[in-house]
Amino acid sequence: MLEQLKYKNHVNEVFEFGKDGIFVDTNELHDYEWNVTTMGNKISAFDRGVSKRKLPIVIICDTEEKGVAARNKLMEVVEKDVLAMKHGRIILGDYYFRCFVTKSQKKNYLNTKRWMEVTLTLTTDFPYWVKETLCSFGKAVGESGGTNLDFPFEYPFDFHFAAQDMSNTSFVGTDFRMNIFGACSNPAVYVAGHLYQVNCDVASDEYLTIDSVSKKIYVTANDGSTRNVFKHRNKDSYIFEKIPAGQSSVLIEGNFGVDIVLLEERSEPKWT
Repeated sequence: MLEQLKYKNHVNEVFEFGKDGIFVDTNELHDYEWNVTTMGNKISAFDRGVSKRKLPIVIICDTEEKGVAARNKLMEVVEKDVLAMKHGRIILGDYYFRCFVTKSQKKNYLNTKRWMEVTLTLTTDFPYWVKETLCSFGKAVGESGGTNLDFPFEYPFDFHFAAQDMSNTSFVGTDFRMNIFGACSNPAVYVAGHLYQVNCDVASDEYLTIDSVSKKIYVTANDGSTRNVFKHRNKDSYIFEKIPAGQSSVLIEGNFGVDIVLLEERSEPKWT
């Protein structure tokens, strides 16, 4: 069974495999390996570091013109990421793998322009397959229309809106990207009882981002410019705490909207 893969570069140009005469052969995309650190003949740590994957492909087009176009497009799409030092993505179903194409080896390309075998080497410093799941939460209702909520743990204020739930279907806690939409001041969000708060103002045409992968916190203005607000995080509660697996309550202090993008990371894409 042929895999339907895509390569998308950082400017959203796509090279599709499995169609238009361009096919992926058996490859290393499902393989992984942990580096092992030992101390005193005991395992002390695991890490992934920089790793590489081989991706053999075959270009078999019905005309020489299409074959030449496919050869050129492949190089031009993947090379832009290396030159810009910005990751591209191999996409398989709901998952993507951030990488660069750092090597391209060819054979059987002289007999006809319709046919060529290529082996790409994918190099990554983040060797995980990622699935993004967006969970959106609307503005809280006013006190007159909301519900006073009692919880088995204490919050420093009363909530006056309906409880909202979020489902993380990963088998472990996941990283996340949280966007908080203004206008609001000192926005606070509780997920499974854990506080995520930044003590700053967010205007009505701005949004605040908490990114647990990059460990960055910033506000994006309407014109696309950003300002760093990392130093304004609530330091009493770890703001990059992963979202636990399973069902979690999401509670918002204030009247603002929140998007939480769950970033499920797997050593191999989920088999379906």
